[in-house]
Amino acid sequence: MTTRPSSAAQAIRDARLLPILRGPDVERLADVAEVLVSEGIRALEFPIARPEVLSVVTKIASRLGNTGYVGAGTVRNVTDAQRAIDAGAGFLVAPSMSMPVIEYARERGIGFVPGVFTPSEIDAATQAGAEVVKLFPASSHSPKFIRQLLPPLPDAGIMPTGTITRQDARAWLDAGAVALGVGSDLVGDSMNTGDYNAARTSAREWLAIVGAE
Repeated sequence: MTTRPSSAAQAIRDARLLPILRGPDVERLADVAEVLVSEGIRALEFPIARPEVLSVVTKIASRLGNTGYVGAGTVRNVTDAQRAIDAGAGFLVAPSMSMPVIEYARERGIGFVPGVFTPSEIDAATQAGAEVVKLFPASSHSPKFIRQLLPPLPDAGIMPTGTITRQDARAWLDAGAVALGVGSDLVGDSMNTGDYNAARTSAREWLAIVGAE
């Protein structure tokens, strides 16, 4: 494994993917995370809607060390943000845009990927310093939305998230998305079966599709 990029946002942009990893087995989560990082995906999201996932963040951050960024997802308020950062999260991801959370993350020196849906939210988040914003749910938009939005907002780093598949991945990126937030379509049943070779093969297929740097 090589040294990770200078920031979580850069890691997301480099891989053009942000895997969203869920599952009850901490060891398998950590093992799959290591597989993905070894394939060049150096930022990973672990949703913390269940409080026990914070222990997963701590364990995986320790295992990955300086090779990847462990992100806490579903961060909805400052309390969530504080707990996630204290658990070892290297960046935060939210389903919506919360200026208090953005400000808190900046105070702590932690990257933040806010959830956005409208042009106003995208512009506000970008001006607040978000280098990547999570367009969620992407299934309620289309690649055409990004194509029309970027001329007036060229510095917006838009990452569609939510039911992104291999079939529509290129359409989003060709429209101007900087990365894609992908869950089950990337890791498949690896969390349940422990088949890490399948996770490795899938990661390679996805990286080829998105044309990662």
